Amino acid sequence: MVKNNYLEDIENALKDKGDPEEVFNIILTFLNFKSVEIGIYRLLLKTSMTIKEMQERLGISERSIRMHIKRLEAEGFITKSVEQGIRLKYVYRSVQVQEAWERVDQKIKNILNEVTEAIGS
Repeated sequence: MVKNNYLEDIENALKDKGDPEEVFNIILTFLNFKSVEIGIYRLLLKTSMTIKEMQERLGISERSIRMHIKRLEAEGFITKSVEQGIRLKYVYRSVQVQEAWERVDQKIKNILNEVTEAIGS
């Protein structure tokens, strides 16, 4: 089993005055987000896109994108809206990093609470 040392990675990124997005990505990885999901989130921070546009940009299947979008949407990291073009289409965009961080912060607190309860039992 490969051991990931997320805390050391976070400490090093902070010590090196690394990009805050890099630290955020390490934390998302710790929370079992896949690199594709992190990539989709980061892509949608820059611009809103349809699934077809993401498929063309990322070079992965529509089915795979839909699976990852479903998780990101359920976790509150992206939003979906309907736009009128030649026909109606769903357009996805990421919530801002600050809002995403609030969700991550709450998730970490929930994990810590669960661990505290388990230790207390």
